[in-house]
Amino acid sequence: MCDKLSPVRNGQLTQTHTLYSRIVLSCISELFFRMQQHLSANMKQPEFVILGGGIVGLSCAVRLLEKYPEASLHIIGEHFSPHTTSDVAAGLWGPYALGNTSETACRKWAKDTHTYMHQLWRSGQAEQCGLCLVPVVELFRAEEETTPWWHDIVFGFQSHRLQPERTEFLGHKLGQNMYRMGISYITFTCEPTRLMNHYRKILSAHKVQFRTARLESLRCLTKLKINSNAIIINCLGLGAHHVVGDAELGPIRGQVQKVNAEGVFHSFANDECYIIPNTDTVTLGGTKQKSTRTSPCPVDRYMIRTNCTAIVPSLGEARLLKDAVGLRPVRSSGVRVEMEKVYLFDGKHGKQASLLVHNYGHGGAGITLAWGCAGEVVHLVEREMGSSIESKL
Repeated sequence: MCDKLSPVRNGQLTQTHTLYSRIVLSCISELFFRMQQHLSANMKQPEFVILGGGIVGLSCAVRLLEKYPEASLHIIGEHFSPHTTSDVAAGLWGPYALGNTSETACRKWAKDTHTYMHQLWRSGQAEQCGLCLVPVVELFRAEEETTPWWHDIVFGFQSHRLQPERTEFLGHKLGQNMYRMGISYITFTCEPTRLMNHYRKILSAHKVQFRTARLESLRCLTKLKINSNAIIINCLGLGAHHVVGDAELGPIRGQVQKVNAEGVFHSFANDECYIIPNTDTVTLGGTKQKSTRTSPCPVDRYMIRTNCTAIVPSLGEARLLKDAVGLRPVRSSGVRVEMEKVYLFDGKHGKQASLLVHNYGHGGAGITLAWGCAGEVVHLVEREMGSSIESKL
C-alpha cells in the first residue's frame, strides 16, 4: 500500500508543475514570435494597383503608403488632374447624392475626412491643399425644422425658422416668396485640383507610377503587365459601370462656372443655385440632371449666373474663367466599399485569384468622403493581409 503524499511534498509537486507549465508556454510563445518574424522578413512587400486618378484614387494611394511605406504602387487612370471629374467640384464638405448609403457608414467616412481637413488646416498646409474655412447658409422651402445627421461634425450649426419679414425680404430678393427654414454652419471647402497636386507630390516622392489607360473591363489588366499578386483598388467612379458591370451606377450631371469674384467669403445654397468660394476663385452652380452630356449648356450657363446674381448682385460683373461639367457617380444602393476575389490571371492550376477592393459611387460627395473611404480600404487590406499571415502560420 502506497504511502499518502505529505502536504509538504504535494505542495512541492504543484510548484514544479506550475514552473514546468510556464517554461513550456514561454517556449511556445518564443517559437510563435520567431515564426512571425521569419514570415514577415521573407514576405514580399505588398503591391497595389489603383484604378482611377481622381480624388478618391489618390486618397487611397496616400493612405496605403502611410500604412505600407515600402509597398509598390501603380495608379492607372484615363485622366489625371486637371482633367478629372474631381477638378470640376467646388469641394464644399457636405454629404450629397449618396443613394441609400447607410447613415452609420456615411457618418464615419465623412467625419474622418472633416477631421483630416481640420488637421491640414491647422498644420499650415491650407493654401497648398486648397482649404478654406467658410460660413455656409442654406435655405429650404419646407416649414419643418431641419437638422441633418452631420450637424455635430461641422462648426457652429444652427437651424432657423425664418421670421415673416425675413421671408418677405428673401422672396423679394430672389423673385419668389417660398423659403421658410434655413441652416447655418461653418465648414471647409477643399479645392480638389490643389489637393490632388499636393497628393501627387507625395506619391511621386515615393516613386509611385502613374499610367494613362482606358479600361473597358478588368480583363484589360492582363495586357498591362500587372503583377498577378497585386491587390487591385477600384476607384473608377462612373467608369465602374462598364468595367465591373455595375448597373446601379448612373450619372447626375453638374454644370458650374468658375469666376473671379473677390470679396465673396460666404457660401450660399438653395434648391436653385449655390455659391462656393475657393482659394482663388468662386464656383457658381449648379445642375442636377440625369444626363451624360459633358459639354456646357448655354441655357444652364444663363440660369446659373442669373440665380446666383439674385443672391449676390456683384456676381453679375464677375469675370468668367471657365464653364465646367462633371458627371457625379451616383449609385442607387449607396457607396460601395468592399472586397472580393476575381479571377483574371492565369496560374499553374487555372485562373489565379486576385484581391479586388471596390471604392466608388460617391455621388456628389467625393471630396467629403474620399479620405474616410480610403481609410476603410486600408482597413480591409490590413485585415486580409493579417488573415493571410495567420493562415501561413
